[in-house]
Amino acid sequence: MFSFDFLKDIVTRREFIRRGASGGVTLVVAPPILKAILAASQGAKEEIPGWLSKKEMEKLLKVALSRGGDFADVFLERKLRRDINMDEGRINTVRFGIDQGVGIRVIKKDTTGYAFSDDLSMKKLKETARVASEVAHSAARSASISRSKPPHHVFARIPLESVAESEKLDLLKRADAAARGYDSRIRNASVDYHDETRRIVIANSKGVWIEDERPIIYFTVWAQASQNGKRHRGRSRRSGTKGIEFFEGHPPEEPALTAAKEAIVMLDAEEAPSGEMPVVVEAGWGGVLFHEAVGHGLEGDLVQAKTSFYYGKLGEQVASEHINLVDEGSIPGLRGSANIDDEGTATQQNILIEKGVLKGYMHSLLTARQFGAKPTGNGRRESYKHFPLVRMTNTYIMEGKTDPQDMFRATKKGLYAKAFWGGVVDTASGNFTFSVREAYLIEDGKVTRPVRGATLVGSGPEALRSIDMLGNNLGFGPGTCGKGQWVPVTSGQPTLRLSKITVGGTKSD
Repeated sequence: MFSFDFLKDIVTRREFIRRGASGGVTLVVAPPILKAILAASQGAKEEIPGWLSKKEMEKLLKVALSRGGDFADVFLERKLRRDINMDEGRINTVRFGIDQGVGIRVIKKDTTGYAFSDDLSMKKLKETARVASEVAHSAARSASISRSKPPHHVFARIPLESVAESEKLDLLKRADAAARGYDSRIRNASVDYHDETRRIVIANSKGVWIEDERPIIYFTVWAQASQNGKRHRGRSRRSGTKGIEFFEGHPPEEPALTAAKEAIVMLDAEEAPSGEMPVVVEAGWGGVLFHEAVGHGLEGDLVQAKTSFYYGKLGEQVASEHINLVDEGSIPGLRGSANIDDEGTATQQNILIEKGVLKGYMHSLLTARQFGAKPTGNGRRESYKHFPLVRMTNTYIMEGKTDPQDMFRATKKGLYAKAFWGGVVDTASGNFTFSVREAYLIEDGKVTRPVRGATLVGSGPEALRSIDMLGNNLGFGPGTCGKGQWVPVTSGQPTLRLSKITVGGTKSD
């Protein structure tokens, strides 16, 4: 029988269960002992207090509204998460954690009171509700709730908790072997695996009572190549809101080979040119440019605060007529997808820009009320410790009709931006700077030599207007968006051409 003596210097099994149930614990363990720890967690699940009853949630709403207030909600969350890292051919860390707690919010006009607790006793939760209620000072209210069923866009066919840990470790080993075996110049590979199952319950003073479950996987492979003093580290990521069946469509060798190929090709990269030129942006994660430089400016809270370039521009032409920009949290399987948002609103497709005309903003319950609009399923939060903000989900530019190869053929001299690191954006002006991780020259209608050190400098509104060719190959790329809170998102676009944008390079041309 397995002994838990190895944990005595970290945390006892009983303590692991108790702390896991009351607010989260993370262990760093070696692989041979993980199975035993997971077995312990199964026992822990039985000891974790269950969801609050209808009567208890109505009591909490009543306490939250004891000083009045326009709106109150209760958000319960329980999250099981697992992180595994393989580096230099060996499992480096395995972490398993349980987080759970309750957040209670009260809104009075435009002011929000928020408090949270990882102690699920009614005594503590009532105290939490009273703290949140401090924002209001008027007559007490009460609320009754009725249970509803969420949509079913996101689900796990093979639940993540049901899969043996050895199977997950095999995924990392397969990726590691594929990356290392690609070329003898690959000196190291690193693989990160993350999965979590997030279960939530939401009840509010509008009568909503709804539950949801969200599985998610995030798989990243890094490959480092070196030769003659030159080095490059390639990266490729896959992510989706599915169970372990996610890897049926995304074998671990796929990102490993992509990362390794980038690392090898970029060893021969020359200095990037600089100046204004046409830039063809690869389908998929290239959409991050528009997520950052345009999407944030269409979030209702920034528009309400008048810190968005798009404030007051509804109905105006803000992009070329080729552009249809969408946020859609209901696409099955994508990283930013969910059945409902973190306020209980069903996710949906939201047309933000149609044929270049600004059609709408993204809204939470609060901003929808402020704008006199309907909520759009974009009220999201990092965890029960955070109140909802307006956040993007899966944001993308719809595809066009052009064969991507025709874009290269139509470009005499330019840059092909295939992969990005990240960027800096001013949402008020839309000005941005993005670093390109993998780029190539376009010369006489053909993609030729790789270049390094390129940056794209411009503004989101100008970039949207400068798109003159849209490909017929819509793709998506996973990411994690920070806005004071971190949430999973997807950016998407087809291959597209910016007719003219400033490239910051290291070589004068």
